[in-house]
Amino acid sequence: MIIYDLVCAQGHSFEGWFDGADDYEKQHRKGILTCPVCGLVEVHKVPSASHLSLKHPAATTDEQGRMLKRMHEYVERNYENVGAKFVEEARKMHYGEREQRNICGAATWSEFKELREEGIEALPLPARPVAKGKLN
Repeated sequence: MIIYDLVCAQGHSFEGWFDGADDYEKQHRKGILTCPVCGLVEVHKVPSASHLSLKHPAATTDEQGRMLKRMHEYVERNYENVGAKFVEEARKMHYGEREQRNICGAATWSEFKELREEGIEALPLPARPVAKGKLN
């Protein structure tokens, strides 16, 4: 698993998780990488902050939580939640048995890997942040 820092043509920064460098290249060539904020497919890698000398501090935990919350809100607005049928629906769309559409749902890491091995592009979404007041 490799994580790249990505940015879209509108300047939105986000992370992409890939099985390796060739996986990123494959998705980029196919034009299936999209910005989770605005949906643009004009996405490219940027140098990782861990390899740069920055004058500005890294994003705070609160900022990271807000960004993750915005990503979840975007998915909720723009994707159909198919729940536990995610893997089944993704395969049916890939093999032409269902019309293509944006879907989200539940899958295990091994199911994500199986989908990727079949050439079906699917990305896990980190869990929604929990409000501070709801923590034990």
